[in-house]
Amino acid sequence: MRQFFKLIPLYLVLQVSWIFQVSAEDLFPNKPINIVNPNPPGGFVDNVGRSLAIAMQKYLKQPVLIINKPGANGAIGHTFVANAAPDGYTLLITSPSLATQPAIDTLFNRPPNYSLSKITPIAQITSDPAIILVNPDMGVKTIQEFVKKANLSKESISISSSGTYGATHLPMAMLENVSGIKLKHVPTSGGAPAITLAIGGHVNALASAPSVANPQVQAHRLIPIAQTGSKRYPPFLDIPTLKESNLNVEYALWTSLFAPAGLPPQIQQQITQAVREAVQDEQFKQSMQKGNSIISYMDGEDFNIFWKNDVKKLQDTVKFIGKIDE
Repeated sequence: MRQFFKLIPLYLVLQVSWIFQVSAEDLFPNKPINIVNPNPPGGFVDNVGRSLAIAMQKYLKQPVLIINKPGANGAIGHTFVANAAPDGYTLLITSPSLATQPAIDTLFNRPPNYSLSKITPIAQITSDPAIILVNPDMGVKTIQEFVKKANLSKESISISSSGTYGATHLPMAMLENVSGIKLKHVPTSGGAPAITLAIGGHVNALASAPSVANPQVQAHRLIPIAQTGSKRYPPFLDIPTLKESNLNVEYALWTSLFAPAGLPPQIQQQITQAVREAVQDEQFKQSMQKGNSIISYMDGEDFNIFWKNDVKKLQDTVKFIGKIDE
């Protein structure tokens, strides 16, 4: 009988050990989830991320928090997530800049901050065109006038962006590539600071997300002259695409959710389902409509294929820009 009672503690330890082995995945989530935004507050990624977090936590029954980690064209936030534990509690919401940083590191012959192999694609949330905006003092109202002025001007036409090789620098570089113009680039730390420079007349133009651009257009602070999507999108239906203007550029400012590589399949499935539920949430839909962001949901193999193709296009643009001071 004594031997029987001696075995009881060991039995209990084994049972408790088994419970904890399965709880990490089976009980996910059991604490708050952090979604890292590698940009400052106020830009289009931040706008989408905060609305998505609110909708996701309704489904996950845990707080979902946006954590801003800006700097180095998103590399600080991207690197943080790439090196985080793949347990589902650290996610990343970001823009095309995620794809460019490894190519930038290669361009500068330096060790990469992170490898794309350390990032797991989860889902695309939105996909907006970039809106090309000019300060009214520039005196142009069409993309043709902009290109002509850039070609004829004795002084460089200046543009701002969210950072060198960043999500709003890339479409303007693509425009340079197809039109042959040269623009003076003034990088900033994010979409909000970039548009502030243009409003103040410190630069002539920029490419911006519709959600950030529209309030400034409505207030007549900036003039839209083109958009970069495959077709015209509201609320800029009277503004032509670059392709309609015989400029072969098609570019999307997407926001997508990623996780550290090695995420357990069961947890990835739960997160994916939470995002699917979130984009169908009426409050989220209203928020995107109000912010002029276009919900364009993709996950699974469709998103993986898109991601691989877009990585190539974006990294080719980095090569075109070449090695310049960041």
